[in-house]
Amino acid sequence: MDDGTLLLQDFLNTHEHQVADERVGTPAALAEWFVQHGLLPAGVRLTAADVVLAHDLREGLRELVQAHAGHDVDEAGLARLETALASVPLRLVPEHDGRLRLRATGARPVDLALARLLAAVAAAQEDGSWERLKVCARDSCRWAFLDTSRNRSGRWCSMAGCGNVVKTRRAYARRTGRAAP
Repeated sequence: MDDGTLLLQDFLNTHEHQVADERVGTPAALAEWFVQHGLLPAGVRLTAADVVLAHDLREGLRELVQAHAGHDVDEAGLARLETALASVPLRLVPEHDGRLRLRATGARPVDLALARLLAAVAAAQEDGSWERLKVCARDSCRWAFLDTSRNRSGRWCSMAGCGNVVKTRRAYARRTGRAAP
């Protein structure tokens, strides 16, 4: 795994669905997260619209990552991602190493940060780590994790946590013939 894939995992996990914890819910919090992850310089000011765009991109990417774990992908989520992607002005630029790189062409700081995240998606797809980025199979969790299993069969963010809960509930349902509480 490269640092870009870990960056994407961290970005997806800025919202913890299970406890409704939004870590980048304000312009200041989003700017701080971008600075901490090297995506923007300190002192940058973002707007409420930037937060909405970042959330749309994050949740759209989560929809894509859900497919890696066999979840159904929501068409509305994909449409939301497509709209967010259209809002981030990007272009391919040639580099001295003979490769093309994604670069932000917009003047807004959020464009630069989101372009760097999208470049990490492109790199993860190229190096094969994108398919290892998954969303937990526990419906209430949706935490992003890196599947480090040899055969890429990981289903839960934590076998001891979510995996145990899901397996225990299935066993209870088989034993009693009814769903677990």
